[in-house]
Amino acid sequence: MLFLFQHAFKEKGFSFTLEALISLIVLISVISVPIEGKENTMEKIYTIQKENDLIKVWIKTENFNEKEIKEDFKKMFPFQKGEIFIEGKKIEVDGVKAENALKNSGFYYSEGKLKEISVKVFI
Repeated sequence: MLFLFQHAFKEKGFSFTLEALISLIVLISVISVPIEGKENTMEKIYTIQKENDLIKVWIKTENFNEKEIKEDFKKMFPFQKGEIFIEGKKIEVDGVKAENALKNSGFYYSEGKLKEISVKVFI
């Protein structure tokens, strides 16, 4: 029986079949690897753009009234929780807190100093 097996290895058809079998096993292994779903990256980009727009408006108007800032934030992000940092002051906006957060910062020049304003949205 060993003689028949050795003889089969010498045949071209058997070696081709062995290569095809190995290729098929590798292909099945690659296909069977679980693929993780990607998050919607457009939603993140849209959130960052909205944060950036808020920062631009606040800097342009130089109106840092806490009540108006909270209203602006709620218009852009009606259900999300957020944090806004202006002139070293933290303003919290109530909403649904999520595991992930996106933070966007902007800088402006006022009273001879460079100041930072940032918006953090929990998504």
